[in-house]
Formats: sequence, structure tokens, C-alpha cells
Amino acid sequence: MTEQRKASKVRSLFIDDLNDYQQSHAEKDYVLIDVREPAEYEAGHIPGAVLLPLSTLEGRVHALDPRKELLFYCASGRRSQAATLLAEDAIPDAKALINLLGGYYAWEGKELVDFPRLTIFHHTDDPRQVLHQAMDLEKGAWLFYSHAQELLKDSPMGETARALVDLERTHAQVLYRLLARHYPEDPLPPFQELFQSLEGSIMEGGTPWPEALGRLQGSAPDDCVPFGELALEIEYASYDLYRNAAVVTVGEPVREIFFDLSAQEKGHVRVIAKTFSKCFPEAHG
Repeated sequence: MTEQRKASKVRSLFIDDLNDYQQSHAEKDYVLIDVREPAEYEAGHIPGAVLLPLSTLEGRVHALDPRKELLFYCASGRRSQAATLLAEDAIPDAKALINLLGGYYAWEGKELVDFPRLTIFHHTDDPRQVLHQAMDLEKGAWLFYSHAQELLKDSPMGETARALVDLERTHAQVLYRLLARHYPEDPLPPFQELFQSLEGSIMEGGTPWPEALGRLQGSAPDDCVPFGELALEIEYASYDLYRNAAVVTVGEPVREIFFDLSAQEKGHVRVIAKTFSKCFPEAHG
């Protein structure tokens, strides 16, 4: 009876169906786990995936939250199948354990290289400092899009850049309100004053915004593809950072806001993606 109960929580999902799964589940309800080795993960991984190599899984699997659905993937599906079996024994009360069939070799979506820059948040255990740092990252993205919109002018992506300027500022306001609500003993200056004082030297992916802007400056103002692709890269890196930070960060208020921010970063990706069609207006003969 016990074996039947445990087996009912283990299932498989084709990696082709991962996008549909993610769109139908809240970010806070699942964890995507890459069980390959660090070098493989660094060379390319699915955005939002947490690295937990199979070789070290048994010693670390207990840190996973059994209240969430746990999705495991590897290069082809063999290591992730083993990881699912090990997790089944280690976390008998897990909500769900899902092996992604086909693995990274069959993944056709966006990939990210390098590790998410979680070290951005590692200098402190104080949630207030973590939130201040996150606000500074949003300022960096805001500065990038503010300058990019001037380069793009009336390009189709210019409108998208202007929309992203507003969205990044809104993210900073969300973080500001969280600080004000949870830490009233540490009064904040008005939002606009605080936002103006932030340096914003780097963006969520860890890239200095002037460096990203420099990659655009050689492009023709009416060529909106380079900006679109760069913006997607930035937003995917932002999603990856917040999704990983939500898993490893201590403190429920901070965890929840990182899950919310990661979901909103995916929304930014959709905003950008829909604009590409405007870069290639249909010819009329």
C-alpha cells in the first residue's frame, strides 16, 4: 500500500510540454531542477532551472520543498529518472515528482549560458538589503531601456522599450512597497527620491547596462531585431535570477516577491516576442 501511494506521486512529462506546464502553474508551485554537472549547466540550461547535480543529490535533496511539484531534467532523461527515484525515497511526502523525458537534448526553447548571478544577493542575510539590491538591479534595467528607447526612436521596438521602462520602474515600486510594509521601523524616503539615488550600475543578469547599450549602438535605428534579441536575453537572465533566488532565499516575504517578479519577467518576454512581427512588415504587391 505504501509503495502504491509513493508511486502515484511520480510521473513523466515530455520536455516538449514544459512550456504548457509552466504557463498553467504559478512560479511558486514548482521547482525545475537540472541534475547535470555544473560544467553542463554553465554551458547551457533551461531558464529558471536550479542546479542540483545527481552526483550530490542524495546529500542535498532534503532541502527541496515537498509542498512544491519537483521537475527533474538532465541531458536525455536517464539521470533525471534516477534523480526522481532517489527523491521518491528521500521525500516521501513530496507533492509530485516529475521526470522530463527527452531532457536538455530535446529542449527547443531559449537556453541560458553561465550561472545565474545569485552572488548579487549573497553579501547579506538581511532581507532589507536583499530587497534594496533587487531595487538597484531594476534601476539598472530601467536605465538601459531608457537609453535604448532614445536609440530606437520610432522603430517598432522603440514602443516596446518605452513599455519596458515603465515596467522596470513598477518592479522597483513593488519592492519599495514591500520594504515599507514589512519594515516600518526603518522609514524610507519617498519612492522617487530613493529611486533617483540608486546607482543601478548592473542589471538583473549581472551585466552592466552601459555594456549592453554598447552592443546596440552599432545597429541602424530602424533595425529592431538586435534590440529585441538583446532584450530577450536580458529578460531571460532576469527570470533565471529571480526564479533561482526564490528557491534559495530565506524569508517568506522575499521569497514570494521573487516568485512574483520571475513571473512578471516572463510577461516581459511575451511583450518583446510579440513585437518581432512588426520588424518585418508584410510586403504589398
